[in-house]
Amino acid sequence: MRTLFIMVCFTVSLGMSGQIKSEHLEVGEEAPQITATDQNGKAINSNEILENDKILLVFYRGNWCPYCKKHLGELEKNLEALQDKGVFVLVVTPESEEKTRETQEKFNTSFSIVHDSGNRIMKDYKVAFEVNETNVPNYYDKVTELVNEYNSESEKVLPVPATYLIGADGIIEYVQYDPDYKNRSDISEIVESL
Repeated sequence: MRTLFIMVCFTVSLGMSGQIKSEHLEVGEEAPQITATDQNGKAINSNEILENDKILLVFYRGNWCPYCKKHLGELEKNLEALQDKGVFVLVVTPESEEKTRETQEKFNTSFSIVHDSGNRIMKDYKVAFEVNETNVPNYYDKVTELVNEYNSESEKVLPVPATYLIGADGIIEYVQYDPDYKNRSDISEIVESL
């Protein structure tokens, strides 16, 4: 049954990069401020974090996505090395607060995961896209079903699974953005580059 679910999610994902725009924030641009509350009730303010650490900002679609799960596993595996190099890991998702806690428990993560209320962080970082029949030409009904189940907002919005490294000065130092959901940042490569 689990294998069937993973196969369905994989197949559902195949049609998700069709018409998604590639406009996004670039290296050298100022990172928009982030204020939110993580899965543990901790207040997150990017300006305060940047007083002491850089921020590795990762957007993911949901714990239903096998590529997202793998990427979160890589983040957790490299978390200590990132922290040793002065990097705070912040993960943003449209998943409901309940689902962010489920993600933490399911994958035993110890980094901050925030529910993007109103999809404002995704919009500020230009990674949000609407789940519609143009952007998701294949399996639109299944993707809509997953979004309705996992996201708390009435909008059918998902992020391009992008990664940003924000320097202590608030300027973006690294960007991985690709509408092809299979292409993710290489976390160990980021660690080595710090």
